[in-house]
Amino acid sequence: MAAHPQVAVLLGTDHHPYDRLVEWAATLAAEDGQRWFVQHGFTTWPDDRPANLDGSRILGIRELGDLLTHADVVITHGGPGLIMEARAARHLPLVSPRDPALGEHVDGHQVDFTARLAEEGTIRLVRTLDELRAAVAETRQQGRPERGHAGTRSETVDRFASLVDATLAAPRVGLVRRLRGR
Repeated sequence: MAAHPQVAVLLGTDHHPYDRLVEWAATLAAEDGQRWFVQHGFTTWPDDRPANLDGSRILGIRELGDLLTHADVVITHGGPGLIMEARAARHLPLVSPRDPALGEHVDGHQVDFTARLAEEGTIRLVRTLDELRAAVAETRQQGRPERGHAGTRSETVDRFASLVDATLAAPRVGLVRRLRGR
């Protein structure tokens, strides 16, 4: 990465493509002219992307840390690891869970997991290009808090572990309603 991008989009290492989020990133990068970076994993990288959109299939831990340190906005899929890393770097991540109906994952666990996190304010959930556009603008306007969202990395790991345990312990049918207490 030459200059630091203002927006980091992280898709993780899952083997399912996530073309939808890459397309949204390309659209928004073209609109705003700021530097964007997409860690795209196994998603096809478009040849016709705007000049201000750079990317890489995989990032090393140092590269990821550098990206999270310098980015103004972090967008990620619904993977707990990347959400945790973004929060440890003082970001309120914008999260678009992978949709199994679109072939982006094997099941709906990211949808269920991120619904719970959004309800408690741990992430900002985005489901459409327009929601993402608005969330990027609001995140830039608000800036990063002085202190991390989730406390220390150990506290973050413990919190995510409890959320994952709760998600896995509940039967899939009606999971979101149960997590919300309805």
